Amino acid sequence: MAERKRVFILGGGASFGAHHVGAMQYLDEQGIRPDAIIGSSIGVINACLYATGGVENMIQSWSDFDSRRHLFTPSLRHNLITGLSVSSVSRLERSIERFVDYEKIMFNPVETAFIILNLSQGAGQIWSSHDAQSPAELQKIVRAGYAIPFLYPPVRIRGDWCVDGGFAWNIPLDHAIHMKATEIYVLTVIPHQLPFKRKFTSIVDYAGRFMDVMWRTLGNAGYLNQPIVDGKYQGIPVTLIQPGEEMAGLPLLDLFNVHAKKSRRLIKLGYRDAKRILSRGRQGSRKAASDALKTATQQAALTQPPRVKNPRRARR
Repeated sequence: MAERKRVFILGGGASFGAHHVGAMQYLDEQGIRPDAIIGSSIGVINACLYATGGVENMIQSWSDFDSRRHLFTPSLRHNLITGLSVSSVSRLERSIERFVDYEKIMFNPVETAFIILNLSQGAGQIWSSHDAQSPAELQKIVRAGYAIPFLYPPVRIRGDWCVDGGFAWNIPLDHAIHMKATEIYVLTVIPHQLPFKRKFTSIVDYAGRFMDVMWRTLGNAGYLNQPIVDGKYQGIPVTLIQPGEEMAGLPLLDLFNVHAKKSRRLIKLGYRDAKRILSRGRQGSRKAASDALKTATQQAALTQPPRVKNPRRARR
């Protein structure tokens, strides 16, 4: 029997990544912990936070972070006139790395993998913590994983310019199979279904709906079009933990807005959604077991020989 390998995939979603934290908190309480984590965009940061100090470290860092102080940093070097980005990322890096230990991540038995977009080679790539030659190189890989194009400058890794890979490959089920997963948990902060919309009231409403659909499609790239049959992908069980409809659509004005109150709310929602989805799975398993037992009983009854009455009693 193959050794169990539980792979978590943490999809991107900017400021809504706190939803991952609540979901992982509930999973941890149920004894469901990852043997490997694949992170995309904000999932890269959350994977590092977990590999450094578990769920407690994730909760502490999200509760402490405020985007108004760290997200945008004017710079003479990094700007749209003389540079390649709107802002420097230095202040954000310092804020995140107070809670990240790259040496600990390198030698953690939980393997971490990060999706990046290699602009020099023109391809999406996945770099593992095991690929890094040193903590300093791992730091570069991780920083590239959340370097949102145009907002932050690209990061140079071994001569190639790299940025956030979430735009190209947000939920890489194929790579989880490549890692020899026996169970896959997909934690996405972007619901893969949108509420039905019957009509459009204006061009702005129409454009908003188009952006919602694109956000939903890009946010679940690598999952939506895969042949998942009976909750399995290539025979491997897949559990999808996603938000409810209250988080559907592209929250453009709230996308990079992070503060403690919002993070606490998202952590609670993530916890609720993980509990809801796992409870539904257990109910389905119990029903399947009950149905199987009922079918087996019926089949056994059909194969038994007919009961013959006692001839002496029959004559009486």
